[in-house]
Amino acid sequence: MPLKHNRRDFLRYAMVGGVAVPLTFSPWFVRLAQAKTAPGSAFQLAADPKNLTEMERLHLPRIILPPVVEDGSQAPIQVEMDHPMDRDHYIKNIQIVNFLDPVQTKGTFYFSTLNGEAFIGTQIRLNGGESTVWVIAECNQHGRWAASANTKVAAGGC
Repeated sequence: MPLKHNRRDFLRYAMVGGVAVPLTFSPWFVRLAQAKTAPGSAFQLAADPKNLTEMERLHLPRIILPPVVEDGSQAPIQVEMDHPMDRDHYIKNIQIVNFLDPVQTKGTFYFSTLNGEAFIGTQIRLNGGESTVWVIAECNQHGRWAASANTKVAAGGC
């Protein structure tokens, strides 16, 4: 027997999905992830950003993002890492995210050991106003590591 849904059912499901999905990417979720440092959390952050351990220095992405961006449709960003790219220990991917933008994921970049280094230089679109851009790097042995950088889009935006 085929399922029959009316417009009311569709709107009800859309409302539930429209609330549940954005909550997972809200600043509340980011604060929750920051509070967790145990293995199995969403990602790991620096315990003390001014005094990085050797493990943090290798795994935390360095973000080069201007403090003020004139054109939000072309915000330059660079991500670099000192992580080795050996056959047994390498960066699998790097993801750029802005949780406050309409399109939150700015890009996911995949790497192999043949890349030689984990480096990205690109342009992203940012919504107008102040933004925190998150970069999440995934190591094949040590999981996900995240860092953030703040910027302000002077005018326009995506």
